[in-house]
Amino acid sequence: MINNLYNIGQTSLQNAQVGVNNASNNIANANTPGYQRTSVVQKTSGSITVSGLTLGTGADVTAIQSEWDKYVEAQYLDALADLATQSAALDYLNQLDGLLNQSEGGLSDVMEEYFSAWNELGTDPDSLSAREALLGSTETLIYALNSTTATIETMEDSINAEIQDQVSEANQLIEDIAAINASIAANPDDNQAVADRDQMIRELDALIGVDVLYQSDNTVTILTEEGYTLVDGTETHDLVYANPNVTESLVRDSDYDGTLNYSGDSSEELLIEFVSSGPDGTAQFKASTDGGNTWLTDENGDPRLYTADGEDGAVEIEGVTIWFEDGSGDHAEGDRYAVMSKSGLYWESGDGSLKNITPMTDDSGDSVSGRTSSGSIAGLFTVRDDVVIPTLEGLDDLAEAIIWETNAVHAQGAGLEHHTSLTGTYSVEDDAVPLADSGLYFADNIEAGELTIVTYDADGNVASTSILDIDPATDSLESVRQKIDDIDGLTAQITSDGQLQVTADTDVEFEIASDSANVMAALGMNTYFTGTDAGDISLNSYVTANTSHINTGSVGDDGLVASGSNETATLLAALATATLTVGEAETSLTSATAALVADVGAATSAAEMQQAYAQTSATYLYEQQASTSEVNVDEELIELTKYQQAYQAAAQIISVTKEMMDTVLGLV
Repeated sequence: MINNLYNIGQTSLQNAQVGVNNASNNIANANTPGYQRTSVVQKTSGSITVSGLTLGTGADVTAIQSEWDKYVEAQYLDALADLATQSAALDYLNQLDGLLNQSEGGLSDVMEEYFSAWNELGTDPDSLSAREALLGSTETLIYALNSTTATIETMEDSINAEIQDQVSEANQLIEDIAAINASIAANPDDNQAVADRDQMIRELDALIGVDVLYQSDNTVTILTEEGYTLVDGTETHDLVYANPNVTESLVRDSDYDGTLNYSGDSSEELLIEFVSSGPDGTAQFKASTDGGNTWLTDENGDPRLYTADGEDGAVEIEGVTIWFEDGSGDHAEGDRYAVMSKSGLYWESGDGSLKNITPMTDDSGDSVSGRTSSGSIAGLFTVRDDVVIPTLEGLDDLAEAIIWETNAVHAQGAGLEHHTSLTGTYSVEDDAVPLADSGLYFADNIEAGELTIVTYDADGNVASTSILDIDPATDSLESVRQKIDDIDGLTAQITSDGQLQVTADTDVEFEIASDSANVMAALGMNTYFTGTDAGDISLNSYVTANTSHINTGSVGDDGLVASGSNETATLLAALATATLTVGEAETSLTSATAALVADVGAATSAAEMQQAYAQTSATYLYEQQASTSEVNVDEELIELTKYQQAYQAAAQIISVTKEMMDTVLGLV
């Protein structure tokens, strides 16, 4: 029995030492990020029978366990990933909102000032100061469009660079978690390794939302929330940030051996699926921007069908031009192609193939299944593809509408002086083919109509009025040149850059009296703006070199330009509120500008509310987990005192037992 007392005292001393060491370690790591508080687990030892009595043999320390609630942690990881999504997006949304939604001097203000300047010039069309003021307002508008575009493009580049960095960071965490899994498998009771791994999981979750499966050997399997395995024991699957590409998925009986090519870029990811079989030129396909959940429709609400063809028969879908080439076989119904005209995120399978998991939302803004939807990487992709790039495209649509609508009116107007020479600012790629196929940027805006040119003699009298029939389906730039060159007193030629140039003979001047074909505006002759989008919009040097060539009036039925004529200036001022085509919408320029700013503001407000909700949820769950796992120094001091007293008591057990043994030995 005395031996049992010695054993109880000895194990009690050891247990107390373990308890003191554990409490001390907890206190030492009270401020260590990710540290999980540990506690001593004791179990009553077996019993013995002495003289018919059952006696206890003390207690043993069976484990040092981490205080960690896996169920709360799973909820926290969900909330943390959602918070990271909104926070990553909100950083750029705030920048974009601040750029567009300025209280003074914003895009809406400079647009209003631009059209007001045309209105002012219309009230006094002969005023040189009003013309200079118009140029000043125009330069301000151009600067606003150019600089805003440049800033947003820089923002897009920054997002892409941040995505690449975060993908690399995620891959390093994936490798590190797999390595620490191996260490834990060898020593499942290594609480510090477990704590370090769980902290890594949180860091990975903030980058790309994950689900965690705990295995019996204390290792973990980590999957994306969509079910793609990232870590399974020591096996890993990396994330890949890839450049624009095309992937094909052909049905078994397809024998098409050609390639799909594209040009242009878009925030949309295109999926095309063939709905009929046949070679290029006959087979038709439909297109989707949400992974095939819905399909683009025509005016009747039916899936819009496109014909697969070569480059000459290319089709444009969401800003991306698509064509097929080098195909000798037939497309088969069900053949699919995914066109990624932007960089994306992919999951690498065991065989090295890539699965597209780039975040995608449908028309209602909901995430498409099978795609990454949470974590900062998803937030960056979403803000890029759903807000930043569409805003950039919206700016380009707005600028293109301003350029075209202004030029279409201005090209048919007249200034304070007649022309002696005009040179186009837009080029054709081939001057021998019909204008519709010539590669002229605004070729689609040319219609079959009439171009009227009036020439004047040295005294300013009308010398001739020529009406030229123009048809973009049959007339090439060369044929247009020939028609103008046939006018007495004018010489027309095509420059080496593919631009039309018209020059009057000595003592001859001319005006563009009317142009129902819009060919002059499309060629950039007698126009106000140059460029095609928000990045390159600029003033035509022809009007900046001589403000008299800012067209405010028009040629009358008698071929003359009346003094004080303001018809053109009035029409240009009215463009502010006129219903026009901006992108794919029928709206006014001022409304389109306001909508562009409002859309960004609405997206920012929505993200702020979602972030606030996610922050509340994440904070609550973090604190709930922290109440279990984080070190409370006051509580640990109590534990330290408790084990100190237990140690003293155990020592007393040994001391008493020794005295008992000495007494027994003294009786012998």
